[in-house]
Amino acid sequence: MQIRQNIIARHNNTDVIEYQLIAEDGFQVNILNYGGIINGIFIPDKSGKIENIVLKHPEFNPENPGHFGAITGRFAGRIANAEFNLAGKTYHLAANNGNHNLHGGPNGLDKQFWNVEVLENGLRLTYHSHDGESGFPGNINFVVEYLIEETHQLTIKYSAITDSPTIINLTNHSYFDLTSGSDPLRQELTLDADYFAEVDMSGIVSKIITSVKNTPFDLQNTTSIASIIKQQHPQLEITNGLDHPFILKNNKITLKDPVSRRILTIETDQAFCVVYTANHLKHNGICLETQAMPDAINWIEYRESVIYTPEKPYSSYNTWQFGLF
Repeated sequence: MQIRQNIIARHNNTDVIEYQLIAEDGFQVNILNYGGIINGIFIPDKSGKIENIVLKHPEFNPENPGHFGAITGRFAGRIANAEFNLAGKTYHLAANNGNHNLHGGPNGLDKQFWNVEVLENGLRLTYHSHDGESGFPGNINFVVEYLIEETHQLTIKYSAITDSPTIINLTNHSYFDLTSGSDPLRQELTLDADYFAEVDMSGIVSKIITSVKNTPFDLQNTTSIASIIKQQHPQLEITNGLDHPFILKNNKITLKDPVSRRILTIETDQAFCVVYTANHLKHNGICLETQAMPDAINWIEYRESVIYTPEKPYSSYNTWQFGLF
C-alpha cells in the first residue's frame, strides 16, 4: 500500500492536506486533515473501471455544505432546542438548524484541523476539543483511525477520552453513490430493522418508535432508493425522503448498484443507522450514518447511551467492505 500527500488548499493559515491511501490494485481512499473528510473512495465496477463512489465538492470548501464525508460530532444529528441537561446543569449550544443544534454546531469536529499520523495501513487522526467548545462540557481527546485492507475494506475506529461527564455521538457523513453519477436512485438498500424513529416537522426525533411493517420504511428486503422515496407516507413528506434513525437488528447494512455490480456492506457496533437520502441534494447520494440515537440526551430511554465520563471512555467502529456481486 502507498500513502501519498498533496496540499490542495490553505485555510486559516494552515495547509489542507489530502492523504491518498492506495492499495496495490487501485482501491483508493482520500482523506483530508480538515474535518477528517473522506474526499474520495475509488473502486472498480464489473468491467474493471475505477471510479469515485462518494460525493465531494469540486474544490475545497471549508464550510462543506452537506457535511460531505466528514467526521461528525461532538454529537451527530439534531439536539432539540440546542440544549440539554447533564448532572443538574443545562448546557446551551449554537442553534444552526432552525432552533436546533445539528452535528455539533457550526464549529463542530467537521470544521477542525486534525493532527495526522501515518500508519502502515492507514491514518490516525487526533484532535483535542477543549471544555466549552461549541457549548459542550469536558476536555476531550478524540482519535479516529482510517484503516484499509487490500480486500477493498475501510475500517473507521473512533475513540474519545473525557476529563468530566459529557455527551458524545460520532459518525461519518459520506454520501455514497455506487453508480458514480450515472443514476444514484437505482441504488438498492437492505437494512434489517423492525422499527424506526419518527421525526417532527423540524427534523427532531419525536420520541415515537414505529414498526416498519407495511410502510416504505421496511428495508429488510432489497429496495431501490427510487421506489422508497416515491411512496406516500407522512414521514416521507416531512423530510422529502428518508432522514430517519433505524434500530438495527444485526448491525449490518448493504447497498448495491445492479448495473455496475458494485456492492457495499457495512458492519458496525452501533445500535442505530440514520438513513439520509440526500433530500436537499436532489437525492444524488445516500448517507448511512451508524451512530447512537439522535437527541438521545433528551430522551430518557436512550440518554445513558450517550453519556461518557473519565471512567467510561467512548469507542465505536464501522467497517465498509466494497466489492462486486
